[in-house]
Amino acid sequence: MFDEDYFNAGGDVELDKRIEGDTALAGGRIAVRGPVKGDVLLAAGDINVTDTVGQNLYAAGGSIALSGQVAGNARLAGGQVTISHRGGIAGKASIAAASVQMAGRVGRYLAVYAESVRIEGEVGDDLRIVARYVEIGPEAKIGGKLIYRSPQAAQIAPSAVIAGGVTQLEMAWPGDKVHSIARAATWISLFVLLLSLLLVGAIMILAFPEFSVDTARVMRSDPWKALGLGFALLCLPVAAALFLVSVIGVPLGVALLLFYPVMLLFGYITGALFLGDAAGLWVARRRARTFTPRWRYLALAVALFVLLLVSEIPFVGGIAHFLVLLFGLGGFWICAYRRYLRGSPPPGPAGLGIDLV
Repeated sequence: MFDEDYFNAGGDVELDKRIEGDTALAGGRIAVRGPVKGDVLLAAGDINVTDTVGQNLYAAGGSIALSGQVAGNARLAGGQVTISHRGGIAGKASIAAASVQMAGRVGRYLAVYAESVRIEGEVGDDLRIVARYVEIGPEAKIGGKLIYRSPQAAQIAPSAVIAGGVTQLEMAWPGDKVHSIARAATWISLFVLLLSLLLVGAIMILAFPEFSVDTARVMRSDPWKALGLGFALLCLPVAAALFLVSVIGVPLGVALLLFYPVMLLFGYITGALFLGDAAGLWVARRRARTFTPRWRYLALAVALFVLLLVSEIPFVGGIAHFLVLLFGLGGFWICAYRRYLRGSPPPGPAGLGIDLV
């Protein structure tokens, strides 16, 4: 915990106390059973929020259940998202999932991208849906318009209240680039990828703590060298192809091609570790705290989650991931050369403020 903020990561993470600041949690299963005054950031396979969120809620997981109250906005992405009749979001809400059931209340507009959607609750403003199946239950109340894209007509109960009327937009489901199946599948696959990257990063921190810190020093002290080497290493398949053309170089070419994906993985994780360390150290220094390995795990989880969200921004997301890969790839191999081949530690500041004990 940093002063009023709370961070945690693990297999099963349960928050059952009051938090005066912000909260970020990552794990296999997460339960938020205590009130949080600030923002809440969650990433897990199973997420259950039963108490109050004082500001905004951001959650990505296989299953998300909300039965508490969110005072701000909410952005939810998962396989299945359920907002019970006790759950509510005072502001705006955006949901991307395979299946969505909403029986609570959203104070302002609600946007949903899914395979199937059932609305039984109340929406204060417009309700926008992109889905294959749309069902508006008898208890539903929509203060604005219902605007939906679907290959078939929505099932709307006669007793449902829709103040602004209903508009169905044309949609050829198989060819629509933003249809809900593709969007939900993309979010789920990205979430699984996030957990996998977090596991690899945790192994790097645990098995090679000093090396992972030294790579951050290299990227700080020699950013242009790291960027240039990273870009050069991306061209490794070209060298492998040249070896394959020559008979004598076939074994080396095959080895390079097999090693290439692993090299990219470690490069990207290194770049994400650098971002997490930089943000974590900044927070720790402002609060006069020691940035321990435990908080490095959490900082990495937050960095990967932010990169996951950034990937949804057209053009900018691709550039951000590309730069993270280039810097991480170059920093990893510069550090590896200096530590293990040349036998000298990388230059840079005497320390980054990380306690490796």
